[in-house]
Amino acid sequence: MKQYEKIGWLDHVTDVVTGEVIQEGTPVSQTNMNHMDDGIFANREAAILHEAQIAAAQQEIKVLKDATLNNMVNNVFLKNFDSVTAVAITSGIYDPVARKIYV
Repeated sequence: MKQYEKIGWLDHVTDVVTGEVIQEGTPVSQTNMNHMDDGIFANREAAILHEAQIAAAQQEIKVLKDATLNNMVNNVFLKNFDSVTAVAITSGIYDPVARKIYV
């Protein structure tokens, strides 16, 4: 992902007495607003992806921890499928609530 470059917004400042512009402000423009909008959207998408990756890692850690505590370290395998329709279950059951296949 491309690094977000800050715009560095500046206030438009004028001298109250003379009306002289002391500092030109950053224009509120379509370009600047879309730049912010794109950055917010990209960060949101990254957060959603990271949340899914963290959840998957937590699930894997739990499976491995449970297997270790129950001394079943030789019988552990993990496989993620996009859907269970792509899997032919010949032995065992699928629990749609827990989203697990028990064999």
